[in-house]
Amino acid sequence: MKGLVAIACVLVAVLAVSPPAAAFRPLPLEAKDQKILRDNFALCTAKLKGPYTENVCVCPDGRKIPVRGASGALNIGCKDALFCAAFRAPWAEALAKQRVYIANIFSRDLYLWDSFPDHNDLVRGYILEKYFTDTTPEHKLSQLKAYGGLSGAEYETPASASFFERYLTSSDFNDNRDFLLAYEMQKRYFVRADLGQIEKVRALSVRIQNAAPKFKPLRDAVHNQISPGLVPQLAAFRDQMPPGPIRNQVDELIAEIAKLTTLSEGALTTQVAEVQDAALRSQLSTLVPAPGVDPVNAVSSLGRLMVLDRQTVAARTASAPDARRLVDLNVTAAGVIQQRSNNLLQGGTGLSVKQYLQLLSALTDATYGTGLLGERERTASVDALHDLLAAPKPSRQEFTAKLQAAERAVEWAQSNAVVAFAEVWAQWTFLLPQTASIRDDILRSSPLLLYAQVARRIDDYAAGPLRLRHDLFGAEFDADVRALNPGLAFGRLRVAPKDLSYTRDDIVALPETPADLDPAAGILTQGEGNVLSHVQLLARALGIPNVVLGPSAYQKIAPYDGHLVFFIVTPKGRVIIKETSAMTPQDRTVFEEYTRNQVRRADGSLAGGGPRLHIDRAKIDLSKNMPIGLNEVRRKDSGHFCGPKAAYLGELKHLFPDHVARGIVVPFGAYYDHYRNATVAVPETLQRLGIAQPGERLPDFAERTYKEFFDVLIPAKKSEKDLAAWITPRLDIIRYSIRQAPLSAQLKHAIRDGLDHEGLLKSDDKSQSVGCFVRSDTNVEDLENFNGAGLNLTVFNRKSLDDIYGGLKEVWASPFEFRSFSWRQTLIDDPIWVLSSVVILESVPNDKSGVLVTADFNTGDPGKITVATSEGVGGAVDGTSAETLLWSPNDVVLLSLFKSPWRNQLLPGGGSAIVPATGNDTVLAPDEFQQIIAAGQKISATLEPVRDPAGKPRPWDIEFGFKDGKLWLFQCRPFLGNDELKNIPALTPLEGSDAATHEQDMLSVGDIIR
Repeated sequence: MKGLVAIACVLVAVLAVSPPAAAFRPLPLEAKDQKILRDNFALCTAKLKGPYTENVCVCPDGRKIPVRGASGALNIGCKDALFCAAFRAPWAEALAKQRVYIANIFSRDLYLWDSFPDHNDLVRGYILEKYFTDTTPEHKLSQLKAYGGLSGAEYETPASASFFERYLTSSDFNDNRDFLLAYEMQKRYFVRADLGQIEKVRALSVRIQNAAPKFKPLRDAVHNQISPGLVPQLAAFRDQMPPGPIRNQVDELIAEIAKLTTLSEGALTTQVAEVQDAALRSQLSTLVPAPGVDPVNAVSSLGRLMVLDRQTVAARTASAPDARRLVDLNVTAAGVIQQRSNNLLQGGTGLSVKQYLQLLSALTDATYGTGLLGERERTASVDALHDLLAAPKPSRQEFTAKLQAAERAVEWAQSNAVVAFAEVWAQWTFLLPQTASIRDDILRSSPLLLYAQVARRIDDYAAGPLRLRHDLFGAEFDADVRALNPGLAFGRLRVAPKDLSYTRDDIVALPETPADLDPAAGILTQGEGNVLSHVQLLARALGIPNVVLGPSAYQKIAPYDGHLVFFIVTPKGRVIIKETSAMTPQDRTVFEEYTRNQVRRADGSLAGGGPRLHIDRAKIDLSKNMPIGLNEVRRKDSGHFCGPKAAYLGELKHLFPDHVARGIVVPFGAYYDHYRNATVAVPETLQRLGIAQPGERLPDFAERTYKEFFDVLIPAKKSEKDLAAWITPRLDIIRYSIRQAPLSAQLKHAIRDGLDHEGLLKSDDKSQSVGCFVRSDTNVEDLENFNGAGLNLTVFNRKSLDDIYGGLKEVWASPFEFRSFSWRQTLIDDPIWVLSSVVILESVPNDKSGVLVTADFNTGDPGKITVATSEGVGGAVDGTSAETLLWSPNDVVLLSLFKSPWRNQLLPGGGSAIVPATGNDTVLAPDEFQQIIAAGQKISATLEPVRDPAGKPRPWDIEFGFKDGKLWLFQCRPFLGNDELKNIPALTPLEGSDAATHEQDMLSVGDIIR
């Protein structure tokens, strides 16, 4: 049984200093902000009192009288002072303006409450500083907490209760995002408001100091602010003392502080009795388990109590003191649930599967009650468990599917553990990287720890002998690992490479999914971002093995950074990662079979390898070199004078005339003319290399560059690093030359006239548009077996014609970015003929946007539809979190929620900006969801599908947005995978034990539920 506890600990262990698991992407800190943070924090650690001023007493009339006068003598102060405390020094105030609050004191900040611009930032500071000072006692910031007289516990204890109440009832408290903050703050600072007991503790600490002067820092810490975090510090001091009076007094002090700060099962009844609302108190009383109640029912009842507490706080129907009491009650109930559940799991009496399912449901409720799940997440998970309990005789397959749906709660909670700190994450982890491990601390002290144990036992029942057991460097994992794409890779493991610097023959492990990713031989991420992001679509299309790791699995692989590894994802999703030196004869046989059969056209190598994707030059029409109205473009034109993006958008315009924005298409011929007439221009930074002659015809330089690369360097077997170093500056020159070459006057006039004809120029100033996106659209956008999602540039919301003209050249140049080249041109049989058309499309300032695939993304089931949506423009495709739903005629399954605190918004004057998200836990309204589902169904029913080599219809990949409830469609393309992975069956021998027969696989588990 101890082994199961250890395994559960591993399941929620988190890499000590790791970024968040893709719930959000922190905004980068600008250099000037980094300097402000660094310089002012240096003063906070260098000054004698660090971030604190001298102590003052604040009088009822508002006067602030220093505690120590100019002579150094202590002042009497004023009668009945509101409080006496240190304030923040100017350098600490400067940090606060950067959203980093340190030197936190309840009495003072309660007094200053109305001066804070964002109380959530203040609370985040209290939690993060407390975590840091409790876990890093040797740091100057921690030691300053024991500086004599920063405040007084007689002020801090009542002030903390009032502070909690002000926060819970403040206008900027949002239960969906902020309940975890309230819970964590009250858990970390809980002290019973027993002033007599506090005075006893203070007196006892003085007696200890008188007998042991070295105790003074701890004595000051006790006097400043009593909290649970004092107990381990006191215990450490006690253990240094020999047996005798001092050691005994420290033991007594620890016991007295424990009385003030410990919440035990016996406290539940007392805490419920303190709730002032009679009706609420009565409801809560019925949920406190009576002695002798069945243990599983008792835990279930406590879970419901925690749900009621949080829902009441969220509804704001309780008074401020009662709201505070309810959060405290949840802290106590969570502790009791952990104690009772531990006893159940370690008691030696086996539970039925039904009881385990009930326990998992209760722990889901409890996890919600701590703030680690939102209401939609709790409901989705609990409903899946209730369906299992209600099912008469589910098959093993049905049971496993529902269980997996319920257990998404683990990934959701892992993300939520840090998303509440998102707005200040970059600043705090820049100054104090150790604070990143607060996620581990939050998860370890939550019901999720027990959830992992219970889920494991149910998983064992469901899977029987068929359970997937992953192998990560010799350690077995049957959770915390999720395969996205099958495949095999052999290369050097790069864990969180700085600045994403790696070559495409590396296997890259990332703590989050970035918006853009250079090619790699294999991809492991600690969060998948969202399943329909451009990065995930590219990996899927190119047959690159791709796996999502939970925190413990990511922690396991981290020490192997730089090692040569063998990486396999089998067809059924088993993951194997091992050092090449540990490969078995079976591994080597599989590797040889896989590579012998390998006919992949996208093998993740700059050197290519295998058949290339073909551009049919005969069908290209370069005679059309002036803009064409979107209304005049149809699907049949794809690959002739424009790419598939423009062609399918024209088709959508025909099908949904009121739901596709106005626009024009600048065809291949316009780009080709510009490219052929351009001359080489060399950026100043590259002139010293002498690799190009300014003024030379650009086509001559590009063709010579490609010939050298593909016909000389690759056959010479140059390394990936050498190939990348050689081609990158030459691509820079090609790109720069395209941007520097002037547009022809004829093309500029034609673009102006085309936009004016579509009504996209302002009537009072024809040099200004209403706002347009400039979107790339190449002739290799969606070749068979290749999805080029997101490889080239889209320029947001250009207003002036000059900006649109400039944006056109930026987009034309973007296929020569190294990332685009390395993903695409190396796969093309004639890469010089990658041509770019451009869609200039009216800007729609979406409230929300996303991607729909007319199938189950994972299984390919055409009877289902996958929808991923984020707030703002450009949502879901850039790797950020998304509300992801799986629709079927029978139900809608929640896969993930949009959790970013930011969204991208178009600006009235042009361009876009990152602004705060709404904080809502729902992106699509029910009517909006029905609109996009209906559109997907209509597209599937109307458009002749693209078919794979076996003749099977491909699903459609559709980009959409909503503005004020109206649906807008921005793209439609076939959803492509890699059909040439004929070698995948070679991986089957590594699936694991195949001892179970098909009959066993379909064995009903219904009987064991009962």
